[in-house]
Amino acid sequence: MKTLLLVLTLCLITVGARAQSAPPAAYNPAQTYPVAQLQSDLTYLRRALEEAHPGLYWYTSPDSLHRAFARAAAALTHPMTEPEYWKILQTLVAQVRCGHTRVQHSAAYRTWFRRQPHPYFPFSVAIRQNRLFVVENQSTAPELRPGTEILTLDGHPSPEVLARLRALISADGYGTGFQDHELEAGFFDEYYWSCYEAKPAYPLLVRDSTGHEQLLTPQPRPSAPAQPAGPALSPGEAQARRLAKLRSVRYPAALPATAVLRISSFSYDEADDYQTFHAALFAELAQRRTKRLVVDLRGNPGGNNAIAVDLLKYLLKSDFVLTQSALAPVRLPSFMQPDPSQAAYFDTTLVKRLPDGRFGFAAATVGVQHPYRGRYFRGQVVLLVDGGTFSAASNLAASLRAQRRVVILGEESGGAEAGLSGGTISRLELPQTHLVLQLPHFRLLTACPKPQPGRGVQPNRVVVPTPLQVATRTDAILTQLPLLLR
Repeated sequence: MKTLLLVLTLCLITVGARAQSAPPAAYNPAQTYPVAQLQSDLTYLRRALEEAHPGLYWYTSPDSLHRAFARAAAALTHPMTEPEYWKILQTLVAQVRCGHTRVQHSAAYRTWFRRQPHPYFPFSVAIRQNRLFVVENQSTAPELRPGTEILTLDGHPSPEVLARLRALISADGYGTGFQDHELEAGFFDEYYWSCYEAKPAYPLLVRDSTGHEQLLTPQPRPSAPAQPAGPALSPGEAQARRLAKLRSVRYPAALPATAVLRISSFSYDEADDYQTFHAALFAELAQRRTKRLVVDLRGNPGGNNAIAVDLLKYLLKSDFVLTQSALAPVRLPSFMQPDPSQAAYFDTTLVKRLPDGRFGFAAATVGVQHPYRGRYFRGQVVLLVDGGTFSAASNLAASLRAQRRVVILGEESGGAEAGLSGGTISRLELPQTHLVLQLPHFRLLTACPKPQPGRGVQPNRVVVPTPLQVATRTDAILTQLPLLLR
């Protein structure tokens, strides 16, 4: 079973803090928390955000956020179960408009949830212009073809459903690309259950490509028999397979003198020496006399900034920055401790006092970086981005464009062009309900001199794959790259 918000596990640049107490031994779905406990945890959450969040009012004014807190407090009129309370807190926190700031269920709830049987939608979805389409049909209804539009779901109009689900997803700024990407990535079902009743089957009003509308209640297909497990992989084979999913290089025959570097996450440092990989890659590009490098960052949720910096050392020929500054409002939050033996631990070695008295991120990736001399890639650089391009990946796209001429294709990135709140992220457990607040500590700014407020990195040419292209795994950009670059 998917775990809600799994996508964000790759986005945390540095996890240098924790604040947790012992959770309940087991989750009881019938348990409710008294109003006093709910109010206490809301007060605790507000204090943490107002004291330590580095970009609390970056995209939401103080007055607007104060009203959001007041609405959340006014809703606490009766004892609530954990899912009820989570929905109120996450709706509140999403209004900070920071993709790294969100509320997770308690550890006990997550363990319990994974063990429960769940109905699911027997189709995957694509969201285009606030409309909902079928991508892959996993039901017994042959009419539910890829590209079929879903007009209503259990009687609820699709625009209403999308608005309610997006309101539960934390994202940078004002765009919806990151939220839609998360829904398309397999989390539509679980967010839907947070807003509507979960049922074994759902009536749909759909419209096909000819404009014909009909009402369907698609049933899931019977589960296929389990296939026998193949031979066990050796440790080396397992690592090679994992790395191939994280980063790969190919030289398409249809694109002469072109290399396509696919990076699905900046986390391949966990299984490989990324500096050795980059060195070998750019040596091979030089040997092949490659004239164009396509860096595919679509769906890349971020990861280790050091990988992004090392990659930029080949793409920029003079001193550069990935992150021009990374500031924190406090050195040590009052609700955390510098002692690693304590539950509420925060690693203060990650914070340094700057000459002007402010607190900065003590990371080598902040500030001026030096390129690799004699290894600069002189060919054309093309970046591919979309709503899933977030955190370190969107920062790379924004900072590279600010310091070198590149062509960007695809969709607006999910991460903001200006930067992000991140650097190191605490998992702060609320004392009464044991829900967990993900709290970033630094405000990181890209090299972009004039970012569009609240928006992601904008492509030079917008290319949005159709639901049918997604279903058939047809790359909407690479299949027409020469035409797009004219």
